[in-house]
Amino acid sequence: MKIIHRIIIALTVCATMEACAPREGAHIRSTKEGFELTVDGNPVFIKGIGGTNRPDIAAANGANACRTWGGNIDEIAATTALAAEHGLYVMQGIWLPKEAEKYADEKFKEEMRTFCREAAERFKDDRSLLIWGIGNEVELSGNNGREVWSFINELSKIIKSVDKRHLTATVIAHNGSALDSITRYAPSLDLVGINSYGPINEVRSMVLASDYKGPYIITEWGPTGWWETHKTTWGAPIEQTGEEKRKIYEARYNGAVLGDPRCLGSFVFLWGQKEERTPTWFSMFVEDGVEGLPLKGEKTSSVEAMQRVWTGKEPQQRAPVVSGILIDGKMPAESPEAKRSTPFRVQVAAQDRDGDTLQYVWEILHEATVLGFGGSYEPRPERYGEVVTTDTPQAEFSITEPGNYRVYVYVLDGTGYVSTANCPIRIL
Repeated sequence: MKIIHRIIIALTVCATMEACAPREGAHIRSTKEGFELTVDGNPVFIKGIGGTNRPDIAAANGANACRTWGGNIDEIAATTALAAEHGLYVMQGIWLPKEAEKYADEKFKEEMRTFCREAAERFKDDRSLLIWGIGNEVELSGNNGREVWSFINELSKIIKSVDKRHLTATVIAHNGSALDSITRYAPSLDLVGINSYGPINEVRSMVLASDYKGPYIITEWGPTGWWETHKTTWGAPIEQTGEEKRKIYEARYNGAVLGDPRCLGSFVFLWGQKEERTPTWFSMFVEDGVEGLPLKGEKTSSVEAMQRVWTGKEPQQRAPVVSGILIDGKMPAESPEAKRSTPFRVQVAAQDRDGDTLQYVWEILHEATVLGFGGSYEPRPERYGEVVTTDTPQAEFSITEPGNYRVYVYVLDGTGYVSTANCPIRIL
């Protein structure tokens, strides 16, 4: 009896130790309020960046993850190695097309099955990888039915049959009907990523109203998008100033990302620079290496905003405050115009809270006409004239050719920060 009693005690202790031991890899558990993400048993709230630019600045400012939209095996290996170097987790994208006909193409589908199997096998033990993101906004071209979501579900199951350590997700636009379709056709997914800009504060109610009952992350968010903003009389979208963006990044993070216990965190967009209607619209860093433009990839005020909300502390160094831009006294919403070869004056409202000396870099670009879709590539618009640098917040220009243009100002403080503003102008 004593031997049996000891065996029972030993089995009970082993079972208790196993139950208490941290679970390997990423897992999501239900809580009274919503959901919690854990990695190796430790709670993780995603403070993520969209892209892999400047991971050193991201980590130093409080970020713990980065997101990509795709990549081959070698590119994934490079991303996870970079993330590991800086202590970041990775949401690795698996790029899928938006064209509906691709989901009826068996050759394409078999290629994707093979890729997912190989990627899962290669990275199944990687400790920096956190989530496989299968597709990004594939529903935008009307692909919101059984065929596309069932295929994503199939890819998720392939990955999970090999990789027990990481989670699977897909990413949608701000689209409640896509959540309903995912619930019906893609139950294998562990969570859903939602991209949302202007209506980000409505994400919680959209999720609640849908059939989807699981957790989510906000996988892209940032300033008000060019499709959501006011426009000039000739249709040019009006971009927010650097200070408007700073305020809105902070308000949207505190109100939307932190506002729902079903939300496991977010990836802010874009921790880098890209041309999308303008070179500055979603860019949290400015350009580097553009001929004639004295910029070196400086941080914008949006980076300051994220440091504040991620750490809960006031940054020691802050960006210049750029709160408005005028052309001949008119705001962008007043659709300023000028006659060709007639001088016009541009003035920017700028100050520095840290008392740094400010420098102003001015550039005129043609309004963008070669436009992408769903974030696809756009070329940088052609510059008009030369870049001008001043020590004062105003400059005078004239344009000889009629057309639609945009005047940009970059306000630098010499500490690695820059704040931006731009204003469309029509030349008659």
